[in-house]
Amino acid sequence: MVGDSSSWSTALVKISPYTFSAIGIAIAIGVSVLGAAWGIYITGSSLIGAAIKAPRITSKNLISLTSCCLLALLDSCKCQLD
Repeated sequence: MVGDSSSWSTALVKISPYTFSAIGIAIAIGVSVLGAAWGIYITGSSLIGAAIKAPRITSKNLISLTSCCLLALLDSCKCQLD
């Protein structure tokens, strides 16, 4: 039935714009956290591999690990301010 009142267009029109903005903010924060987690995972695994080959390099590469955490924090703050 094409003219039925339970169509997708009718449902989308009846949803509040605030709901769409809340969903967008949630998706943005979620993607930011996933990206930071992926960066922390990649950096951590490379640090473990480097520490096995040369144990003196353990603390030198922590800057890239903290930059992933900082990126997640800043993106979360930016999403909350928008």
